[in-house]
Amino acid sequence: MKKTLDHPFNRVVMDAGKLIAEGATVYQKYTCAGCGARLGMEEPNVFHTRGTCDQCDAITDIRKNGCNYMAVWGSKL
Repeated sequence: MKKTLDHPFNRVVMDAGKLIAEGATVYQKYTCAGCGARLGMEEPNVFHTRGTCDQCDAITDIRKNGCNYMAVWGSKL
């Protein structure tokens, strides 16, 4: 069974928002709907609803497919 890396968009945004408020730097991650590549957004503390794969050029509806994040503590922007 494949491990699910992405979770419902609204829940992820809510959970990440709490961490951001506590001082974390958060980077959005999602899975390409075209090729299955794991991708990340470069802009911290922002959640996008669509993403374009740098490997196959597919456009993923992140709001529909879900996403996740990586939280970093103690970093300076």
